[in-house]
Amino acid sequence: MIRNVVVHIANEQPILADLLMDPKPSDVALICSNLRTMGGKKPVFIDKTESTFILPLAHIRFVEISQASMAEAEVSRAADAGRAEAAAGAARRAAEDESYDAVPLARLAWLTSGSGEPPEPADEAEVETEVAVPPNPDEIDQELIRRIHEV
Repeated sequence: MIRNVVVHIANEQPILADLLMDPKPSDVALICSNLRTMGGKKPVFIDKTESTFILPLAHIRFVEISQASMAEAEVSRAADAGRAEAAAGAARRAAEDESYDAVPLARLAWLTSGSGEPPEPADEAEVETEVAVPPNPDEIDQELIRRIHEV
């Protein structure tokens, strides 16, 4: 959010507003909140200052954004990005810390996603020596061709 932006409306006194997002060249309206006069009072043409306002750009001569407001917005965005990255890292660590016993289907995750390691077998005697290899889809199945010829 960019705070304390001066919006110059055509044929009106300038007003202060907080922009919800940076204006883009493709925008047709300015979305803002906390409208107030340059003196900090509620303008006569609005009912509630806590509302969100959509001002058509056709009625706006220009928007004045100070460097201090832009710097404050950049710091706020960086802090938000840092918090989001920290939350994602915490979620990743929590997912890695979960044991297979806590999440029953986690035992099968290594089969489908290709990430992680298969669970260790409980006993060496229970381990099967023959591993089932999935068929290659590009390979011709000779058994299927033999059955087709028999029919």
